[in-house]
Amino acid sequence: MKTEIPLKKLNESGSGIMIEKMSDGFVESIRREVTRSHRNDFCMCILPEKGKGTFFVDFKEVNFSPGSLLFLYPGQVQRVIETQKIEGWVLFFDNNFIDDYSRSVLEDSLYQGPVLVISKEQKKWLCQVMELLYETSETNDMASFHKPAMRSIVVSFIYKITAIYQASVTQDMKQHSLRSTAIVTAFRKLLRENYIEIKSPVEYANRMNLSLGYLNDTLKMITGNTVSSSIQEEAIREAQRLLWYSDLSIKEIASKTGFEDPKYFSRIFSKITNKSPAQFKKAHLGEH
Repeated sequence: MKTEIPLKKLNESGSGIMIEKMSDGFVESIRREVTRSHRNDFCMCILPEKGKGTFFVDFKEVNFSPGSLLFLYPGQVQRVIETQKIEGWVLFFDNNFIDDYSRSVLEDSLYQGPVLVISKEQKKWLCQVMELLYETSETNDMASFHKPAMRSIVVSFIYKITAIYQASVTQDMKQHSLRSTAIVTAFRKLLRENYIEIKSPVEYANRMNLSLGYLNDTLKMITGNTVSSSIQEEAIREAQRLLWYSDLSIKEIASKTGFEDPKYFSRIFSKITNKSPAQFKKAHLGEH
């Protein structure tokens, strides 16, 4: 019986980093692992220089090609659908390399989508960093400085994609004040960490030292959602993942996502997805 979505851990020598040259052959060599639905406990970035690929990420097909960067965050359910004449880089790194500020920006990819459009200049810079990181990973002449050197390069990469991502989000939100966008970012972080245990909108507002009315107005202005609907959507997203993969009952999934009443859970699920939990599970049978 499948009760949990498989979690893949970074198989490396202790540096928390692994870099590979991306190719159809590389994908084929790990096909058994990556074409089955799974989660990672690490971050993954794919930077294609040629060809294209398609992933299935949290119930959506995601296409990437040169001129884009695919960034996948720990916890997202994913699998490879196909790659076509793909060439480029794939980087895996420990989530702990991301500092709090970069994390608050990059975690927004869970809402905005995992594909980041990049310019030719940005692509050139990122490819050069990937090349440097790969060459560094292959050398054995740095003794105790090898791991710190690798980490420094990865941190530079993280800051670069954070800056690119932030610029794209800022462009979309430039009509809103910095305070409003900061509130939304802080709320989303708090929500991701507590949505199972805390279902009360008032408690989120209290933890942020805001009135519920002000928090609701700010969220609606930027995202179109209220605090209550945001809490529900976060829980239902995880419920979809569990329904999609595991053999847990609807009652068990309701409990794991913080709903004491399975009937109430089913009503909320149907409202958000336009399908009952049973209909959703049936529709996605065989996709993993």
